Amino acid sequence: MGFFNNLLGQKKYPEDWNFYLTEIDGKKASIRLNLGLKKLIPIKEKPNLSWVSVKLNSPTENGLTSNEESEILFKIEDNLLDKISSKNALHIGILTIDGYRNFYFYSKNTEVFKTEAEKFSKGYSNYEILVHSKEDKNWDSYHDTYPNERDFQSISNRSVLENLEKNGDNLSKAREVFHWIYFSNEIERKKYIDEVLKENFEVVEENYDKDIELSFGLQIKRVDYVDYNNIDEYTLYLWQLAKNYNAEYDGWETSVEKD
Repeated sequence: MGFFNNLLGQKKYPEDWNFYLTEIDGKKASIRLNLGLKKLIPIKEKPNLSWVSVKLNSPTENGLTSNEESEILFKIEDNLLDKISSKNALHIGILTIDGYRNFYFYSKNTEVFKTEAEKFSKGYSNYEILVHSKEDKNWDSYHDTYPNERDFQSISNRSVLENLEKNGDNLSKAREVFHWIYFSNEIERKKYIDEVLKENFEVVEENYDKDIELSFGLQIKRVDYVDYNNIDEYTLYLWQLAKNYNAEYDGWETSVEKD
């Protein structure tokens, strides 16, 4: 995905937006980031990071967005992007943490950004809105926010759930969920099995393929809920346990369950 010029003569950058939940300094965080910029950064003509912090009026207990406030925050986001992006500021992501929703941009001129953002904030007198800027020539903040391997597993989970929903599954039913893990030796596979059996997983199959590096395969299953609130809990447990035994967790699969 390269970038190209649009009809207004401004550069159009690739977009690959994704959302994931993570932890930052021990606090729950929700991140929406344009992953499509990864191969282009740092973008030299945009060396400054600016962000608008909106203090949530009714956050959840863990500092994230509540259902009752989400609609107005989406409106704030739309209005902000319409106002700021037209000033040649590149929107790269949104971080919600500790009772704040932070909208991040890279731009050339921080003064123009600050002026426009402060004008925007006056339209929302019922919210505390702060505007910040700093130099970030190397786009370190983007690097720091970019998902790690664990975060990508969470992103993959959401992708599977979205596909289930597209096929008519409302994710309300518990069902058998199958998982695949690959090991370099039989000893570590056996240790892994001993651990997951304690968590009520069942072994479906053990196999061996000499032609691949992680030759010792394992398929396990358990009846679980596959909604957005539950999926990360057990899949990330299996993923991390695989890391502990130098293995690779290769994802999960389940049936489509319709009413």
